[in-house]
Amino acid sequence: MTCIVSPNEVDAKIALSLLTESGIHARAFGNLRDLAAILDSTIGCVILVEDALISDDIPALREALERLPAWFDLPLIVAAHDVAFLGGIFAEEFPNSGNVTFLERPLNFFTLVSAVRVGLRAASRQWQVGELLAEKENAVKLRDEFLAMLAHELRNPLAPMVNAIYMMRLIRLEDPQIVNVTDVLERQINHVKRMVDDLMDVARLERSKLTLQKSPADLNRVVSGAVDSSLVTARARGQTINCQLHDRPLPVTIDSVRVEQIVCNLINNAIKFTPTANEILVKTSISEGFALIAVKDNGIGFLPEKAESLFTPFLQANPTIARSAGGLGIGLTIVRRLAELHGGSVHASSEGPGKSACFVIQIPLATINLATVETRGHSDYANAHRRIVVVEDNSDIRETLRSVLGLWGHDVFAADDGISGLELIQREQPDIALVDVGLPALNGYEVAKAVKAVLPKIKLIAMTGYGQPADKLAAMDAGFDHHLLKPVEPELLRELLARN
Repeated sequence: MTCIVSPNEVDAKIALSLLTESGIHARAFGNLRDLAAILDSTIGCVILVEDALISDDIPALREALERLPAWFDLPLIVAAHDVAFLGGIFAEEFPNSGNVTFLERPLNFFTLVSAVRVGLRAASRQWQVGELLAEKENAVKLRDEFLAMLAHELRNPLAPMVNAIYMMRLIRLEDPQIVNVTDVLERQINHVKRMVDDLMDVARLERSKLTLQKSPADLNRVVSGAVDSSLVTARARGQTINCQLHDRPLPVTIDSVRVEQIVCNLINNAIKFTPTANEILVKTSISEGFALIAVKDNGIGFLPEKAESLFTPFLQANPTIARSAGGLGIGLTIVRRLAELHGGSVHASSEGPGKSACFVIQIPLATINLATVETRGHSDYANAHRRIVVVEDNSDIRETLRSVLGLWGHDVFAADDGISGLELIQREQPDIALVDVGLPALNGYEVAKAVKAVLPKIKLIAMTGYGQPADKLAAMDAGFDHHLLKPVEPELLRELLARN
């Protein structure tokens, strides 16, 4: 529809009649406020007569235009006696309107109709773009819902496997074959965990849903932790990691978990693409107000002109039928997005195929006193005896978790659904309850609310395969004190249980 705004009723009726005769549906308004009240993206074109541009009404139209979708630049046709003068005023009052046509009065009928048709065609193309964007948004939403469900379904079987591996380590079985098999299982479980985490992270990063938990830190400590986490994987491939830390602390304000993830991703990438036993160098340094982290390998390298494309999601730089390197092609994408969220950057370089590769992360240095930064110590696990209720409908998770907690010296009670779990907690009144969220009969949120109503001091820990920020918020709102994503690292759980 085309809208005409003119305080002159006769002129408006003439314009309506002429447009209707040309097959153009139109509607007339006496002032800008009336137009602004109904203005939306279904309007295809607006004709403004200069007499209607009253200063008191202009803000209403400007606000209405700003409410339109970002993809829609409404075609405006302005009729004026002095086009040059009005053009300057219009540009000042409506700086975000780029689809404006000025026609000099008195109007030529054919010129007006032609301008309206051009405007309507432009609006039609924009509507098509809007529909495509809406379809894309819906597809992304469905993708994220699918990935969240996929992650949940993969995390559930991973949880008892992690618990079982931990028990095998704790029991200290000495048979070399069992030790070797345990190592293999642990490596493969960790590989699947990383892929699940990467899938969720790249989806959140694409939609700007990932938030950082920043705090002061020494970057050297974070990098050292990442190297320690990667040693097992490197040694399994016969590789060594040479860690060269800057001789002074590197003060930064970062999300330490995410920066450690950056470094681990780069080291794992170096491990994958270094096919023979060799050394991987991890080095920290300072340059022009930035802390630098360099990860250099002696692997297969890449063509220098391909450096930027390495950070494209799901791209395999060296795809082969064998897929011997593994991975989803999103590790480097996550590295770049996380570095940028920290106000930094990442750069890749190589002299060519077979000539190694180097990745350098830049993170802004901070003016902080690292002496005041607390370092987290280890809890005294030996004295942390607790009465614990486990509410989990997956029998493998429930029983392996019960066994691990028992080996730690806790008194453990278990239930397999929400109703019996709530009754068990109310009867036993434990120190801590570990509750799955997706329970039958009564879900974990409902259990938490009911428990906190009668036992406000109990520590409630949600253990779930749903790890979106909204899931954590829902758990906190329901009364949980902590939200743990499956599979939970046993030592992390052990430390959490030990806290008062």
